[in-house]
Amino acid sequence: RGSHNPHHRFTNPRLFDAFNGSIADTVCMILVPLYATANLVRCNVWEYMAFGTLYANWLVLIHSEFHHKWDPLFSTLSFGTAADHHVHHKLFVKNFGHLFMFWDKLAGSYKDPTTVRVFAPLVGGGEGGVEKQHRN
Repeated sequence: RGSHNPHHRFTNPRLFDAFNGSIADTVCMILVPLYATANLVRCNVWEYMAFGTLYANWLVLIHSEFHHKWDPLFSTLSFGTAADHHVHHKLFVKNFGHLFMFWDKLAGSYKDPTTVRVFAPLVGGGEGGVEKQHRN
């Protein structure tokens, strides 16, 4: 938890804030999943690189300041969206999932972005952003 706190100085994260964290955070959130995938899933080097690319891009997309046209589909499938992750950056105790929100829904830690006052006006439209407040 302490290793992830410096990353939370971004209460209104932008696209590349996904990779702005501590060394321990990088090891736990990026290197361990890649290492586990390499050792638990039988795949060739191209499949492994595809996974790493998709995983890195997903981390960037959930930190994006923009609403994406495919977010309603991702929400339906319980994939984490930028709006879901922005709730996590604002409230810290909600929406822990980076990839999947169903764990948060099962644990009772999920908060719908449309119910968070600061997000309500722009989620799903508006000026293309997830929220209206300026970057801290």
